[in-house]
Amino acid sequence: MEPTTRTFLSKALFSLTIGSNDVLNYFQPSIPFFEENKVSPTVFQDFMISNLTVQLKRLHGLGARKFVVVGVGPLGCIPFVRALRLVASGKCSVEVNTLIQGYNRKLSALLQHLNQELGPEAMFVYANSYDVVTGIIQNYRHYGFDNGEDPCCGGYFPPYVCFKGSNANMSSTLCDNRSKYVFWDAYHPTEAANIIISEKLLNGDQRFCSPLNIHKLYSYNLPSWPME
Repeated sequence: MEPTTRTFLSKALFSLTIGSNDVLNYFQPSIPFFEENKVSPTVFQDFMISNLTVQLKRLHGLGARKFVVVGVGPLGCIPFVRALRLVASGKCSVEVNTLIQGYNRKLSALLQHLNQELGPEAMFVYANSYDVVTGIIQNYRHYGFDNGEDPCCGGYFPPYVCFKGSNANMSSTLCDNRSKYVFWDAYHPTEAANIIISEKLLNGDQRFCSPLNIHKLYSYNLPSWPME
């Protein structure tokens, strides 16, 4: 590898946000509907961690040195899952969030292990999106939102479809002011919520990013690689 390429890669930030779709697919109804053909939550978590470990080490082998790995957020609280699991207003799916919390603990432990194994010439940061988003949902009025559980796009009732059809006169139901909603659609936060999330991950303390926040990771000086 050319020295200039090596230097560029060592200073670049590699951000990985992965796992949410895997969790959503795990909790989707089986086909046929009543068939119990899923692995246990523990096996599922371990499978996700195993696959991610392989890919992180592969990126490291290709020259990546600064990693931000984002944990899975509280999907048990998003409109889609609440509708799918028939969760009451103001509540979240305990089953879904319990699996996610278990996975996130294993992810955090994995990144700590990689910092010990591959450090000090590499740094793996765990971004705790679960607690950040949970805090926003639970204290949404504190952050200036009026609605912490319904989607802006798609209306107030399942299936919260958010799209614009081929007919120009057909479009989804939109809220009056998306900046007052935590959720944009059945799955994703609004821009206003994402700004808050980004700020906490960029500049927050170790409750939100560990062992250091993204801003500090950007400025972090890794040991120089020896010239070949």
